[in-house]
Amino acid sequence: MKAIKDEKQLFAESAWLLFNNRERILADPRMAYAPIDMQNGLMYFGSKAFEGATIGVYVEWWQTCEQAIVKVACGQQGLIVRFGGSPLSGVNKCLATAPDGTVFETRVPHLTSNLWQPFARLCQRYAKGERPEQPFCIEEVVCRLTGQTNRCIDFINERLKIWR
Repeated sequence: MKAIKDEKQLFAESAWLLFNNRERILADPRMAYAPIDMQNGLMYFGSKAFEGATIGVYVEWWQTCEQAIVKVACGQQGLIVRFGGSPLSGVNKCLATAPDGTVFETRVPHLTSNLWQPFARLCQRYAKGERPEQPFCIEEVVCRLTGQTNRCIDFINERLKIWR
């Protein structure tokens, strides 16, 4: 279970790295289809519509959905990496990432369909898309974007040991 938590934390802390490299990610299906197992959900709807999220889903969502980027202190912006709440009452709790990689809890003024419907549509589109046979994982994507190829090779070798 620890590895899953670490991947979620790595994703959240790397959100701005991913967003700032969106063109490169969207051009490479192995990066765009890297799975992200971040729990999103809405009361009365559950989490089924948000399953199968990938880095490409998040990058496109941040790029096209104004509500997916929130204002934080000092006029900076935060990228929402997880959301949940009630679409009826609007009560919600989100996790967002500041440009320095700090992950913080926040709320959006109104948990409207403008926030979650685009995310669900992107998840569905990616689910129907041509998924590469072996998409990268979040750690591989971060290693490649930061140029840490030795770390990436070590990580892949560790995974091969586990799979054998």
